[in-house]
Amino acid sequence: MALSSPRQRFGRFCLLLAGISFFVLTLWPTGRRTIFGSPNPQRGWDNLDTITNGTLGFEKIFSINLPTRPDKKDNIILGSAVSDLKVDWIDGVNPEEISPKSYPYNWNFDHEPTEYAARRAHLDAIQRVVEQRLSSAIIMEDDVDWDVSVKNQFHSFALAVRALQYLSVNQIPTHSPYGDDWDVFWLGHCGMECKTQEPYALNSNDPTVPATRHFLPYWRDPPPLERPDDARLTCALKDGVCSNFYAVSRRGAQRILSALSVNPSGLAEEIDIGAQFDVSLGRMCGHGYLRCFSSYPSLTGSFRAAGTAAKSSDIHSEEGDNSDFVSRGVMYSTMLNINRILRGGRAVHSTWDDVEVPIIDSELLSNHGGKTSVIVNEDP
Repeated sequence: MALSSPRQRFGRFCLLLAGISFFVLTLWPTGRRTIFGSPNPQRGWDNLDTITNGTLGFEKIFSINLPTRPDKKDNIILGSAVSDLKVDWIDGVNPEEISPKSYPYNWNFDHEPTEYAARRAHLDAIQRVVEQRLSSAIIMEDDVDWDVSVKNQFHSFALAVRALQYLSVNQIPTHSPYGDDWDVFWLGHCGMECKTQEPYALNSNDPTVPATRHFLPYWRDPPPLERPDDARLTCALKDGVCSNFYAVSRRGAQRILSALSVNPSGLAEEIDIGAQFDVSLGRMCGHGYLRCFSSYPSLTGSFRAAGTAAKSSDIHSEEGDNSDFVSRGVMYSTMLNINRILRGGRAVHSTWDDVEVPIIDSELLSNHGGKTSVIVNEDP
């Protein structure tokens, strides 16, 4: 074999040095730095167009609804119709319908029977994903609300979460517009924690981000990461609370069903998952059993119809005086704007009057775009 000439060896050394320099200056977490901004849409990101379909780029959308609450089903059916979404249904579960034999061996019986019934309903939805061999699915509860520009929001989320999975604009997913290496997207929550040692993303100039005074009541402190007021943050998830809107991949659904029901390998002894569904899900994300991502503030919110406080929850007994229609956590609520949309108007109203743009053209709202930036943090 011929020996390399000094010039050839020097050339290879220069290439190696350039590669090391690129890694250190861009990917090595020695400080808070932006890796890259929004990718060029001409570079193979065309499957993002599937997000505009009736299932937001997932294979199906399921909503959990107790048959005794057709009023909540009415809300979701009409809201999804005006948003051009297609929803399939999972029956909610009453505690009386469950045999004591079906409880998992590690269930904490200090919890209310209604809390296990709610967990079982979520597992029924997860079971459906596994049974039908779905590549992915959204699972939501029947009291959620979403923004009028939900499809545009999910487009921005896809850019962010895809970048976090690959840290490269050159690697293109083959199955999902949201990337191929995830288990759970937790997009409707009432509190979350980021894995702060991992990169995070910011979608800036987003007019649908509420002011902090209008956030949902959160049961967790804000992520200790820099976030401008007009930006939505996306990060790898350490913990979450309230599972009112999330997506699972096929891999994630199989792992959740294994852990919370079948449990063939004694995972319950490794992770404390004998709890409510959302608590157990958060623990699996933090443990690393599931690869989870979330957004802050929550991408979706909640809706309560007019009437007594007791109407709002089918798990806990709530008391209170009659109230008007209430939407929480969503800037331009689909539920509160339904009649305006049905009348053919393009002007949608914000949920609160004290915002910068209380009335906006729905066409402008649905076409807003911002910059997606991925940040590497130095400090854990």
